[in-house]
Order: sequence, then structure tokens, then C-alpha cells
Amino acid sequence: MTPERAPAPAFGIRIPPCRNVRALKDAARAAESAGFEVAWFPDSQFIWRDVWSTMTAAALGTSAIRVGSCVTTFETRHPSVTAAAARTVAEIAPGRTILGVGSGDSAIKLLGMRPTRLAEMRQHIYTVRRLLAGGACEFGGREVRIHGQAVDGIPVYMAASGPKALQLAGEVADGVIVLAGLSPPLIEQALGNIRAGAERSGRRLEDLDVCLGAFCHITDDPLEAAQVAKPVCVGLAQIGAAASLRLAGIEIEVPKVVKGVYPDMTHAEDWAQAAEVAGQWVSDDDGRRYADAFCAVGTAEECAARLRRAAEFGVSSFYIRGFPSYELPLDLIEAFGSRVMPALR
Repeated sequence: MTPERAPAPAFGIRIPPCRNVRALKDAARAAESAGFEVAWFPDSQFIWRDVWSTMTAAALGTSAIRVGSCVTTFETRHPSVTAAAARTVAEIAPGRTILGVGSGDSAIKLLGMRPTRLAEMRQHIYTVRRLLAGGACEFGGREVRIHGQAVDGIPVYMAASGPKALQLAGEVADGVIVLAGLSPPLIEQALGNIRAGAERSGRRLEDLDVCLGAFCHITDDPLEAAQVAKPVCVGLAQIGAAASLRLAGIEIEVPKVVKGVYPDMTHAEDWAQAAEVAGQWVSDDDGRRYADAFCAVGTAEECAARLRRAAEFGVSSFYIRGFPSYELPLDLIEAFGSRVMPALR
């Protein structure tokens, strides 16, 4: 595929609900001022504050930026509960609320629960949409509906990485949060699967918002760039993504659970310590290879170049994530807004 010149992409920023909700509202306001179009809030009950309370505060503290869950799971939040919560936020921020859903990560793994199966995901998305539109659904042998006025215009985004999940998202979702990395072969593969799913429902790829998730860290220090991504590299290897890592020239074998890192490698409470532990399996060279292929890590110019290349292949928006889960990304918001966005717009 030969990339074509694409419109300037939109940008969302991950704001982990790791502080007092007032500080989270301020972080969303800072993101709005920096030029981000979406403030994304992850959902994991053992790690962060409640996602819907956080989104409510962020919506009340801003005027233009959209607020979205990235992502919640139907395993811990029943579709009817999710629909009621999304409607409530949308009443506060009409036209600015996004429902992002996924099969489940730390929210369910720390409970010993299984991820949502794809057939269930299809049904749950249908249920949420029907309830939000004022329709009735059957639960326990009875047809029930949410009392009150129907709410239109809440887009449903689905996070996906594997081929079947990407195809389902292309078929049923309004947007796809792609967790595939910034390497052109990985982006092309993901877009092909999304396109196949979209065509099954009579749509085109261009009818969806393809939102590419990218860990981002702006630094002029090559060693820091190699170190910071190591825990995520280990985390990817743990979920069986060896083939994707091989595309970046990385061959590693890691244990399913790394002792001494809580709660897991990708959500480590102490990121510097997790990077040091990850060094048992990920060399500095591998860390840099991973950062180059999957992340936007390096100087502002290097980060802008990687994101520009991804946009040329058909990515319409980006979900920018800092690495730590327990720090507000205020420095990243400022640096990305002032040094990376201008280069892409």
C-alpha cells in the first residue's frame, strides 16, 4: 500500500484516574487547553478512581473536549448499568460523550474473571445501543427499559488488537481503538481487518474513526527512550504477541507473571523499578526496537514523524498514552500540545 496525504489527525490523551477527582478535572481542562480533542479515562477498580464519576467531573470542568471511557468492560459493569452511566454523562456533556468498551484487562484479571467473548461483545453493544435509544431489552424473562428520555449521539468505540476482534469492531462499532503499534506492517494488517468487518455491515473504513493507541514519551536521551518502554514490551510478550514482536526484530521469552511487580508489568506502581526488572529479558537494543516499532518515544520531531506516517496509512485519530499509570500526564500534555501537535497540523 502506498500511503496518501491524509487530513490532520485528531488527538486524545489518556488520563489515568489516579488522583483526587478535582485534580483529574483540572487535567482534562489542561488537555482541552493544549488542543486535545478527547480526554480518555481508563477503568480498573483496583487501580483507579471510578471512571464514570471521573468523566462526570471532567465534563463539568470543560466545555469543548470530549470525554470517553478507554475502556470499560461489560464483565464488571452490566450493559444496563453502562447504558445508564453513559446517558448520565451525556446529559451533562451532550455531543461530548464517548463509550469505549473492551474485553477486559486488569479490571477482570485481578478478579480471576475471563475476558468478554466476541459473541457476547456483539450482543452487549447491541443492548447498550437499544437501551440508550429508549428501547426495551429482555432480562430475566422480562422486557425492561431505562426510564426517561432517550439519548442519541453517544458513539460506541471498541478496543481491539487481534484479527477477529478488529473485524467485529469494524462491523459493529462507531470507532475502533487499535492497539497494534506504529509499525506500517502492523497498521496495514489492522486496517485490513477493520475494513473487512466494516464491509460486512455495508460500510467503508472511512465511515469509522480509526483511533490508534500509542504510548508516548518525549525525551532527548536515547538511553531513557530505550528504558521507558521495556515493561510494556514484556507485557505484550506475556499475552502471546510473539509474532508482532518478531516484526520488530525482538525474540524474547518471559514468564506469565513477573514476581515483585504489582499489579502487573503494564500497570506497575513503580515504573522505574518495572523497567529495571524488565531488563532481565529486554536489552537496551530491544527496548529501542520496541519503542521505534510500537510507540512514539524520542524527541518531539521523532514522535511527530512516527505519528505522521501512521496517519498517512489511514489512521484518523490517536489515543496518546503516557507509560505510568499512577501519574497525571501533565508534562506530556504540555510537551505534546506545544511541540508535537503543531508539527502535525
